[in-house]
Amino acid sequence: MKKKISIGLLLCFSMILSACTTGSGSNISEKKDNTQSSSNGYPIVVKNYDFNKEEKDMEFKETPKRVISTNQTTTELLLDLGLEESMVGTSYRDNPILDNIKEKYDKIPVLSEKYPSKEVVIEKNPDLIIGWKSVFADKALGDVSTWNEKGVNTFIQRNTVGIDNATVENVYKDIEDIGKIFNIKDKTDKYIDEMKSKIDKIQNSIKDVKEPVSVLVMEGSEDNKYTTYGNKSLAADMVAKAGGKNLAKESGSISVEDIVGLNPDVIVLINFENQSKDNKDAEALKNHTALSSVNAIKNDRIIYTPLAEAYAGGARTINGIERLAKGFYPEIIK
Repeated sequence: MKKKISIGLLLCFSMILSACTTGSGSNISEKKDNTQSSSNGYPIVVKNYDFNKEEKDMEFKETPKRVISTNQTTTELLLDLGLEESMVGTSYRDNPILDNIKEKYDKIPVLSEKYPSKEVVIEKNPDLIIGWKSVFADKALGDVSTWNEKGVNTFIQRNTVGIDNATVENVYKDIEDIGKIFNIKDKTDKYIDEMKSKIDKIQNSIKDVKEPVSVLVMEGSEDNKYTTYGNKSLAADMVAKAGGKNLAKESGSISVEDIVGLNPDVIVLINFENQSKDNKDAEALKNHTALSSVNAIKNDRIIYTPLAEAYAGGARTINGIERLAKGFYPEIIK
């Protein structure tokens, strides 16, 4: 009888011990999973916008793995940050791709010369679409809510939203958010710091300049006219950071007579591949007899600048500011 009781007690004790062990193991496993979830930084929420300029919270539960970049500025930025393995498609190239990332770019499918169709994008099964606000117009991919409801996150570059002035600081913020989204904050922090350092170097070099050069930023348009980039544009902020004074208060059409009246010291002429205008090149300005008295043309101070450098912002922003500064003050900045 005592033997039976002893065996029963032993079995009971074993069952209790087994239950405790199982429960303890389960808790450890849960804690381990929770630790892994929090240690990789997800989920994270990034504030962005829809097509109507309304702020939206974008939640990322993991690193995006199937990204479509719809514009050259975001494409080059992602590639320059080493995110090519996460990209499944690109579109809308305005200028030749930067030499240092061309090999990476060539390995990613180009979905369309301009914006891809909704069907093409759906077929690629993206988890993030990133680009300019214009890609989310009804005639393109449609508003961000349509994609968000499908489980696809969206990211619009701030300088294309049109709420406030477009600035280099907005470019920093975009890069900072990309660092959060892709869990590469150390890399993006360094990237931003290097941009700021280069701008500081330029501004220190020209700090003794008494009178900033006057600048007109424009691109060729139809009927022998040009379109200016006003003081709310990214190009204007880049001009300011390079030590120039932008003469065009507003963006819009400008006539030859108005160019003569403003008489800039320097003209920044924006170019892109899809331009079909006969006055898009610097030579068209130089050969225009009505513009021969303009200081910038008379003194051959035309800075031919790609659109990918001067709009929205990205990997080329600092290159553009350096290009402008050298053109504005060639005797100071070599």
